[in-house]
Amino acid sequence: MNTNIKPALLLVCVTLACVASAFAQGRGGRGGAFGGSGAAPAGPQLIGGRFKAYPQDAIQRGLASYNTTCGYCHGERAKGGNGGPDLIRSDVTLHDEDGVGMAAYLKGDAHQKALKTDTPQATVYDIAAYLHSRVIAAANRADPIHVDDVAKAGDPKAGQAYFNGAGGCNKCHQPDGDLKGIGDRFDVVALQDRIVSPRSGRGGGGFGRGGAPAAPDPNAITTTVTLPNGQTFTGISLRTTDFDVTLRLPDGSTQTWARDNGVPKVETHDPLAEHVRIMTKLKDSDMHNLTAYLATLK
Repeated sequence: MNTNIKPALLLVCVTLACVASAFAQGRGGRGGAFGGSGAAPAGPQLIGGRFKAYPQDAIQRGLASYNTTCGYCHGERAKGGNGGPDLIRSDVTLHDEDGVGMAAYLKGDAHQKALKTDTPQATVYDIAAYLHSRVIAAANRADPIHVDDVAKAGDPKAGQAYFNGAGGCNKCHQPDGDLKGIGDRFDVVALQDRIVSPRSGRGGGGFGRGGAPAAPDPNAITTTVTLPNGQTFTGISLRTTDFDVTLRLPDGSTQTWARDNGVPKVETHDPLAEHVRIMTKLKDSDMHNLTAYLATLK
């Protein structure tokens, strides 16, 4: 042993060893600092010195948590949606490490003004794992989410019961109608995304049936203006206030009406309002079961 090692250097070495030990016991998955089962699965690892690979179970939990917590605003696979930006290219995601920066941003004024949320740190870690896996997928043009794992996560029979029961999906959708063959057109990951981000699909009764690009979007939020004489105009609202309303009409033209004490009458219609309502109470198990059921509709 070299007796010339300075005490200060020795102290640094011991301290680093203690930190490394604490890190090994308290990081990764749901164990340690992020709570959960108590087991400490392998934490994120560097890939080629550039990216980190997160535990597959954390990515799977993150996919489910993202869809129920963030998907409606930030869209299918985090590529941007109803007012929420693309999270794959977001500076918050790109500069985040293990969900720490992401959690701080969620608690900050910018996000709280847009949407008040109190997401547990363990859930933020999982969502971060999923988002970072999407960043890697975008960089490598590959998807680390294993389709088979998603398919096995749900029970088709329980999903059918939810579809026809508590979910109320059968009020608008029919397995032998608009959803016929949907299990062949989309893999289970895409199906799960479309359940929670239906507007990100290209038309088609909530789940997206495709169609000509020029066709009107049946899922678009529209506004109807009713004049005192009963005449109505329906289009996309460009501006609606207590003093005026401007619509883009189906022929592409725009029209503006002045308003006085609620006249003319203005009504907004969201074909996917029921999807928004369901998302406020959708459980992870319901989402997985419903996905598994839709995958059987060949």
